[in-house]
Amino acid sequence: MNKCLNTELLAKPDETILKHTENALKVFKSIKESYVNVPEICDVDDFWEHLFYSIFLHDFGKGATGFQEMLMGGPGWKYRHEILSAGFISSLNYEKSYNDAIGLAIITHHKDVIILREKYNTSPSPNGKKLYDKKLNELNPNFEEIMDYFELIPELSKEYLGYKLKNYKLISFDDLTDVYKNSVLPYYLNSEDKDYTPLHRKYGVFLRGFLNACDYLSSGSRYEILKGIPNMKTIYNFQKLRKIQEESLKTRGSAFLTSPTGSGKTEASLFWSDTNQNFNHSKRVFYLLPYTASINAMYNRLQKDFGNKELVGLLHGKSSYFIYKALSNLDLDYGSKKKIIRDIKSLNKKIYRPYKVLTPFQILKAFFGSKGFEMQLSEMTNGLFILDEIHAYDAHTTSLILEILRILKNDYDVDLFIMSATLPKFIKDLFKEYLDISNDIMMENEEIRSFTRHEVHIIDGNILDNLDYIKMDLNTGKKVLVVCNTVLQAQKVFEELSSQIENSALLHSRFMLKDREKIEKSLNNLDLLVGTQAIEVSLDISYDVLYSEPAPIDALIQRFGRVNRKGWEENKISKVNIFSRGSEKDKYVYSQNLVEKTIKSFENVDILSEDLIQRLVDEVYEDGYDEKDQKEFDAVKKHFRSFYEQIVPFINEKSSELEFYSLFKSYEVVPFKYKLDYLEELDKARYYDAMSYILSISIVQFKKLEKENNVEFDQDTYFVNAVYDPKKGLMLEQEEDTFY
Repeated sequence: MNKCLNTELLAKPDETILKHTENALKVFKSIKESYVNVPEICDVDDFWEHLFYSIFLHDFGKGATGFQEMLMGGPGWKYRHEILSAGFISSLNYEKSYNDAIGLAIITHHKDVIILREKYNTSPSPNGKKLYDKKLNELNPNFEEIMDYFELIPELSKEYLGYKLKNYKLISFDDLTDVYKNSVLPYYLNSEDKDYTPLHRKYGVFLRGFLNACDYLSSGSRYEILKGIPNMKTIYNFQKLRKIQEESLKTRGSAFLTSPTGSGKTEASLFWSDTNQNFNHSKRVFYLLPYTASINAMYNRLQKDFGNKELVGLLHGKSSYFIYKALSNLDLDYGSKKKIIRDIKSLNKKIYRPYKVLTPFQILKAFFGSKGFEMQLSEMTNGLFILDEIHAYDAHTTSLILEILRILKNDYDVDLFIMSATLPKFIKDLFKEYLDISNDIMMENEEIRSFTRHEVHIIDGNILDNLDYIKMDLNTGKKVLVVCNTVLQAQKVFEELSSQIENSALLHSRFMLKDREKIEKSLNNLDLLVGTQAIEVSLDISYDVLYSEPAPIDALIQRFGRVNRKGWEENKISKVNIFSRGSEKDKYVYSQNLVEKTIKSFENVDILSEDLIQRLVDEVYEDGYDEKDQKEFDAVKKHFRSFYEQIVPFINEKSSELEFYSLFKSYEVVPFKYKLDYLEELDKARYYDAMSYILSISIVQFKKLEKENNVEFDQDTYFVNAVYDPKKGLMLEQEEDTFY
């Protein structure tokens, strides 16, 4: 496009306004092809036209002389180019509500309405109006050149929209409109009064979300969003599919899958995603897991299976550290690695990669109005959501997940694939009722029985009084897995056993990142692994025998799944041992009523036939949630929808974001003995190495340490006075000898 190349006005030091605009329109074209039903979803027939104009106009304010001088090495401009860019909506021949929508998308594509009100309002502030007029006048010298760009609309729209647009007019400089005064302020006041328009809903979400995606991706030299695997059977080319995999390949629409651990559920879910793709395989696939370790493992697995690292994204709170460690073998300096991590993480957050592995909390962020939520919701539209190990969440989180999935399914046309080795019937029924899911994929009883691999043995008493059983198995060369219900108990057991077993490890939630990473790498080659709930979900490990403290049946079944993982291949049965009593602190972790019912349900079980498991689970959970959990569940159900209704596009409310972060119920801390090491890494600007010293503790644990004057706050970090051992983690029952 010759005109694009000849113009002198710049968007960046090395790119003209029109070149950047055309690059953004390339992204627009790929998004339009991937999200064809968005106009129908937001009930705006001309949506793609509106987005086209939003992109076409979004950088015209950079034509201001001060901005151009800044790009050529002059002084900082100290204003927002998008405020001036939005003024060009007066050239469009739409009704006012649509012009306002396009103006809002443009004026907020970097800063939201709240920041504009605080720093750049043009009304009612006289100083704001004076500054706006001054900066606007800087456009005048280049106004005619900018207006020449409009000659390109028919050509650009034909190429990227698919047909020529003519619904615009040439304007004079005096026709430029003050979008803050005429559009932003009325929108904000309507929001305050809860007088919502379509722009406050999906229409506004899509306009801002997709505009930001087009702008950000093109600025990062990505000119289209990636498409998924054309045929998943070329990736998982099995000679024969299991029945659940065949059924998943045939299932259209949302579904449940219940199947034993290790039976090929992951492949089944990806086959389902293949069947439910659109014609060009551009629907986004979101694979949700509860824990960081299992997310990291799945991310690595899919990158390897797909043979293209660009296709798979990773999202969780510590993902930048995980990516940093994955780059450790590259011969690069820290600055180069930092840039790679920033680029990878940035793309992971945007509408780019077709597969993302993440926690439900990353999805929840969008429903609490956090920064960028419009792009998140836009990306999730038409998405295919795979939820693995759905049983692992507490009642509060389960209720939140149900609410957001219902919104996504009803309002954003997503499909859901929910799977677990064990799922109580009452939870399954909740999901079916809330989400209108009728497809149910499961094995026939005969096939399920062929997966039988465990013999259950109840040991009377608690674990600390019966360590000899464990020692005997270790002495015969068996690989032993021990699972406790609390970190403290796991630390005690590990201390007792590890002294005579050199090849051993402890795994729980209170390890610094650097130590947890080392432990997770060794999990498959240990003679003894002692752990907590951290080992229950989606870790691909297999031990010879299990010793577990008592827990609800669904948790125990997950623990069983880490023993003799593929025993059916050799018709092998392995013993799983459950102690009849736990520790005093178990009552803070599990409902003791459920634990007692679980132990009773196993009393007459010897060989645990896989087809028996569901019946036992349903018997234990015949009354559903206990009173406390039911209250938590109902409270979310009662209040969440009204809370969500107040989240509107173009506005990021800090109070809503704080509400989201309160869900985590934990504090990130650094053990005091590593304070100098941590601060030294920060001083060197080695942020990811500093992260390696961080671990999480619960709010209750933090408040107890704080009350005992064992917490220090320095450089935005909490340091805690408690013993830390690289093999045992944070020992909260003990204090360090020195603490200043």
